[in-house]
Amino acid sequence: MKYKVLYRKYRPQDFNGIIGQDYIITTLKNSIKNNNIAHAYIFSGPRGTGKTTTAKVFAKAINCVNPVDANPCGKCDFCVHFQDNPDIIEIDAASNNGVDEIRQLIENIKLTPTNGKYKVYIIDEVHMLTTSAFNALLLTLEEPPTHSIFILATTNIESVPITILSRCQRFDFQKIKIDDMIKCMAEICTKEELIIDERALKEIAYLADGGMRDALSLLDQLSKSKDKITLEFIEEQFKTISQKTINELFDYLENNDITRMLKLLDDLKKRAVDYKILVKKLIDQASYRAQNIFLENKIVRLSFQDYKKLIIDLVDSLNKININVDSYTVLEMILLSYFSSSNETLETKKEIVAEENTAEISNNEEGLKKDDNNKSKLEDLVKLRINNCFCNAQKKYLEELKGKLENLALINSPGKVKGIIMDSTLVAASDKNLIFTASGDHNVSSANKMLDEIEASLSKELNSEYKVIFISEQRWQKEKAEYINNLKNKKNYEYIEEPEVIKKDQDLINNVFDISKVEIV
Repeated sequence: MKYKVLYRKYRPQDFNGIIGQDYIITTLKNSIKNNNIAHAYIFSGPRGTGKTTTAKVFAKAINCVNPVDANPCGKCDFCVHFQDNPDIIEIDAASNNGVDEIRQLIENIKLTPTNGKYKVYIIDEVHMLTTSAFNALLLTLEEPPTHSIFILATTNIESVPITILSRCQRFDFQKIKIDDMIKCMAEICTKEELIIDERALKEIAYLADGGMRDALSLLDQLSKSKDKITLEFIEEQFKTISQKTINELFDYLENNDITRMLKLLDDLKKRAVDYKILVKKLIDQASYRAQNIFLENKIVRLSFQDYKKLIIDLVDSLNKININVDSYTVLEMILLSYFSSSNETLETKKEIVAEENTAEISNNEEGLKKDDNNKSKLEDLVKLRINNCFCNAQKKYLEELKGKLENLALINSPGKVKGIIMDSTLVAASDKNLIFTASGDHNVSSANKMLDEIEASLSKELNSEYKVIFISEQRWQKEKAEYINNLKNKKNYEYIEEPEVIKKDQDLINNVFDISKVEIV
């Protein structure tokens, strides 16, 4: 017998075998029992979640001679010869997306079914149809023959015209839960006599990201490589990372152990661990720890807000990964920004919190005045450099420097400087000043702590000296709007020389950007 891959061999033949879509299956079965069959359905959702399988089972069930609890019996002539039945027409819109194919379909739809009660048209990846093809299909969906049913499937519902959606019953398929995938794979492993440990099953389910077809494809691939499938074997094959290592990394972060964290990241880089898988697991763990802190009201070095910002930074790093950038350098910079520059322990933090809760407001007045003074001086520097950039900001400077920065390897720059520059966005440029935006207060603070090093590196790479400032994306939108408004009102900017005391007072910047003391403007 010809070999079949697992996901084809174990494709469900009735509604009972479809997992993770209980609401959809219940609704479809009830419509069959009550004989309330719609003329058009659209199934949307991620790949491998059962859209096409459900469409086929539904088509088989509504034509079955002896359905059992709305399930196809599997014994009647229609069920037995379902695969070769001319009344079931499958179309892949990815390769048959033109208007001619749809017109041919419309011509054939007038013919009555050969064997069953309904002719069922299953159009996969329907969002790939051209505009003309959609228009042709729309006429048929408006007034279809009573013997025809359309089932449209798509992984990109946003690309399907609203005129099509409004004529279909819509069902949104969800990613399959990890526990459901593990249970299904375990049953298949028993039938196939595959030896696999539970941790390995969980890792396969995680890698499949909610898609049962992907999970079975991975399981099939692994079963050909080794007699016993272990978690360690999966990590080696797919360059993934264990939950134990993820926990260790967060423990180093929580305990302010920079040395071990950097060593662990270096080890992961040498092992070529997949960056996207690593970051996704970091996001999951950060979310788990944030929830625990929130629910249990724990006093820890990193607060709920810290973890919340960390998750946003990690998500942002996935969206901004550039092939010219060492992704691990970006991750290193993100994580380093959450370490304390001093060796502050949890006990120290508890004492500080206790003191703050019991201290009188008057005891803090002097410190608050000092912080306000530092913030005021820093804000003067930020405003001054923004003003000076706007004095001669030109599109040609911006485009020229953006091009250079994209092509620069920054080989001679320190790793931290390189990470900051490549993870920031140049938004304005003049002949003397540059404005960068960075996402998140932590990234802004890290960048402004290193202005001297960054300016020195840029000077070396670009052969020109620039004054640099980093601001948040939200701040930039406000500054840009004000700049445009001033240009419309013909308000001129005048260049201001930087006072020596502000320009060289790096200690001031470091103090002001201590995120444990000051909220960044």
